[in-house]
Amino acid sequence: MATQDKKPAAEAKPEVFGDTILTKYKFAGDITSKAIKATIQGGVEGKTILEVCQLGDKAVEEGVAGVFKSDKKMPKGSAFPTTVSVNNVICNYAPLPSDPASSRALKNGDVVKVQLGTHIDGYAAIAAETFVVGASNSKPVEGKAADAIKAAWTAAEVAIRAMQPGKTNFEVAKEVEASIREFDGVRAVEGMQTNLMDKDVIDGKKKIVLAAEPTQRPEACKLEENEVYGVDIQVTTSESGKPKTDNEKTTIYKKTGSTYLLKMQTSRKVFSEVQKTAGAFPFNLRILEDEKRARMGIQECVNHSLVSPFEVLYDGKEDAITAQIFFTCAISAKGANRLTPAPAWYNEEIVKSTQAVKSEELKAKLAAPVRQQKKKAVKA
Repeated sequence: MATQDKKPAAEAKPEVFGDTILTKYKFAGDITSKAIKATIQGGVEGKTILEVCQLGDKAVEEGVAGVFKSDKKMPKGSAFPTTVSVNNVICNYAPLPSDPASSRALKNGDVVKVQLGTHIDGYAAIAAETFVVGASNSKPVEGKAADAIKAAWTAAEVAIRAMQPGKTNFEVAKEVEASIREFDGVRAVEGMQTNLMDKDVIDGKKKIVLAAEPTQRPEACKLEENEVYGVDIQVTTSESGKPKTDNEKTTIYKKTGSTYLLKMQTSRKVFSEVQKTAGAFPFNLRILEDEKRARMGIQECVNHSLVSPFEVLYDGKEDAITAQIFFTCAISAKGANRLTPAPAWYNEEIVKSTQAVKSEELKAKLAAPVRQQKKKAVKA
């Protein structure tokens, strides 16, 4: 997940899972899964990017309204606004109605990354999938788009199996990066982060960073039981793999908890509205009353670390294709427990890549179950 937090989130020791907490995660994961499916179904030729974003946000809103109805005080809602990033746009694109690109309509052949998240009482389940507009079993995806999507899917399958207690973040990154290298012409997007998650926190201190430059290398850490991670796999067909930022199109931010006396009246009004409207999770400027004022006032908030931007990232090579899989999982003694289901759109009938994993070691890992099977007791 790409963000530019200037101040690390405060770390709390992850809570040991009980049935109540796990149930909240499961409900959040189910709503997220259904919202992504609805968004993909609605992402047809002619629909604008804004319309698809609004479709996902509405699905989450309707989903949380139907659970834990008896507890009126329980917070629930979006854990990550719907983003729709097309072709060489890597992530975090969610335009405002006033943005010129908001009217950009999807067309057949577009490679679309849709990401969104749900939280129940602060327990978040975030996911992302990649799909191709107009593709079907009779009109499958081929060429470099198929290679990128299959590489991302394969890397995610390796990652879920690598998320074992006792493994280091560097070991997990090494396995995932090795799986992406199996695909010629595809590479990991530099610096994409997998983060520890906790109640009201999606960007914890523990990180797994793919294709990290020396300045991006995280502190060494081990995965532990009862931890939850948001695992982000992003690949591109360009040679550099280096993302570029588009600050003008950034619309998603998150409060940091820092304090500062803002000087501009517009900024003070915007931040006051953010304080009242936005919770602990990232928000889109669309939730604010006056989006023009929000655009003007949010920058001073960013400059003084009151909010962190989730910048729109893109590949500088216009004909590059990027693909993403994001899932949320919990670490248990037997392995990773999916809190968001496996991607629903992907299958090898619709994604016709001519490439495949060649490493026997990786083939064995992919053939293994995600969770260790309980050994049957031997009868005397």
